Amino acid sequence: MLSQPSQSLRQELSDLAKAGESADLPGYALRVYSQGQLVYAHDTGYAGAGFSNLIHEDTTFELASLSKIFTALAVMQLQEQGLIELHAPVGTYIRGLPRAWQGVTVHHLLSHQSGLPDLMNQWSRRRVNGLDLKGMMAHFEHNVRLQFEPGTRAAYSNTNYIFLAELVAQVSGQDFGDYLKLHVFDPAGMASSTVSSERWRAMGVFHALPYAENSKIHEADYNLLGAINQKSSIHDLAKFVNALMDKQLIRPETLATMMVPHAVFEDGKRYGYGWYIGQLGGWAAMSSTLPAAGVGHTGRLGAYRTALYFNKQRNFQLLMLSNGGVKTEKLLVDFLQKTRTRLE
Repeated sequence: MLSQPSQSLRQELSDLAKAGESADLPGYALRVYSQGQLVYAHDTGYAGAGFSNLIHEDTTFELASLSKIFTALAVMQLQEQGLIELHAPVGTYIRGLPRAWQGVTVHHLLSHQSGLPDLMNQWSRRRVNGLDLKGMMAHFEHNVRLQFEPGTRAAYSNTNYIFLAELVAQVSGQDFGDYLKLHVFDPAGMASSTVSSERWRAMGVFHALPYAENSKIHEADYNLLGAINQKSSIHDLAKFVNALMDKQLIRPETLATMMVPHAVFEDGKRYGYGWYIGQLGGWAAMSSTLPAAGVGHTGRLGAYRTALYFNKQRNFQLLMLSNGGVKTEKLLVDFLQKTRTRLE
């Protein structure tokens, strides 16, 4: 039986959901757990603007920057096996990097302290369209200058996690998507998850399109992995958190290393390895109290808005995936604020 705070929260979340309903509501899936029990579940809206496919627990969404959690986990699994040294230069593991980047370590990439520019946000959408790792490497052959000396500052950059995905591939000898399937998705029971558009089409799962007729995000094809491009369902995300907490994917001490602050951004937000620490970061930023039991990440790409937050000390989690842009962004922030007020 749910505790009184959880029962009250369930009603408040239900009221928020009802207040946000509309005839053309984009899709979202929400789950809130406390003390191992499901407090609230809500799947609603449409997986695109065709008004034909309703969202359900196995509908997959673009995770956007939630993908970084999985990339960091893959790196730390290899570190556990002694295949990666966190403070070794990245060039030890990735062939063909500029000599000028010798000071950039794996730790710097994980914690956004490398000085590498964020090409995904600095370049135009037309320039990013179809960009792959080979094209990005070609750019850096002639543009080797870093934005700051590694380790002296922290600046969020998708480029860091794109290179980490390549690091996983080169160290493991496997395609990055194959690695995640074998070492994360399969052990956690995440049957609908993938980092390849071709794979989820072949898997026969239904994917939530951006809330528009066009399936492209920003009219662009995003081909780079590691920072974005993972597709998962709300059902799969819940399985992932359970597997993480049940020590199925990584040792507790390694997870603890990921969940302590390794960097502080200029706005005061703290970052571990793939996790914001003590606050949820970006547009859903909350408390910065430390030491923090709460960690999370958000994602924003085109119309997709995603969030994963959990508090180990209080034992609750909030998971939300959506394809509705600003419409569902406000709901996500409201759901998160209400959940943290009641349970944290």
